Amino acid sequence: MSVVTSSQPGTSEDRMIQEMARDGFEAATQDYDAGATEPHQHDYDVCLYTLEGEFRLREVERSIVHRFRPGDKICVDRGTVHAEDHGPLRMIVGRRH
Repeated sequence: MSVVTSSQPGTSEDRMIQEMARDGFEAATQDYDAGATEPHQHDYDVCLYTLEGEFRLREVERSIVHRFRPGDKICVDRGTVHAEDHGPLRMIVGRRH
């Protein structure tokens, strides 16, 4: 189980969706109101690219908090226990089953 992060500022929305699709993710742009989640896990891989706002992801098992701003990308392996916290947010969400 792992979390991989990178910064790719200036990448267009369409290009990032194409990149995720090339890597086997079903991707779409989503808007979120401010919110937070309890620790949870997914039975699929997730890849996120921040377009607007700030997003924080806490890896529960390693007690690490990652902070993402526009241009930052994060991929979370299925089964990784994590919690999320964010203000208003626009991001590309990719899921790979």
